[in-house]
Amino acid sequence: MAKIKKAKRTGIKQDMTPMVDVAFLLLTFFMLTTQFRPPELTPVSLPSATAERKLPDKDIMTVTVGAKGDVYLGVDAQPTRDRIFNNYIAKRLGEAGMGAAAVEDSARKFRLAEGFFVGDGSNMERLATNLETMIIQARLAEPRLRPVIKADVTADYQYIKLIMDTFRKTNMPTFNLITSLEALPKPRN
Repeated sequence: MAKIKKAKRTGIKQDMTPMVDVAFLLLTFFMLTTQFRPPELTPVSLPSATAERKLPDKDIMTVTVGAKGDVYLGVDAQPTRDRIFNNYIAKRLGEAGMGAAAVEDSARKFRLAEGFFVGDGSNMERLATNLETMIIQARLAEPRLRPVIKADVTADYQYIKLIMDTFRKTNMPTFNLITSLEALPKPRN
């Protein structure tokens, strides 16, 4: 009898290239779409509240008050920051004698910053003037801005009152307050 030769068994070869491509596409997608939390201008311990009203998603102008009364103003959109810088701050820097290269460097930093220092409580009159001027400039750059106050729980009330008065003076009577959410008390049966 003739011997039957057994066919040599070969393993299945799978091409892993598509799997690697998909993995890198997913990795790239998540890297590009992830939004990291920006660093805070000043550490703020928020007061608690039970209201659940959400902040708007865009066109936000945030006035931040630190525990010691440092006041910062920030807008959420980079094009708005560019317009504020080009329409107001660049002119003031040029008038102060800064060179074109220094102004351009300041513009680059301002464009990337989440906010900028407006003043502190050492001179309330100057703080009120600076804040009003910068709010007006921000509104000229983007008329749809919605004001938000983010204040430290230990900040003196006079700073919050000054900001609210400035909002009213600049025709922004409604604004949001950023707070940490406190659990609602359970009803008794």
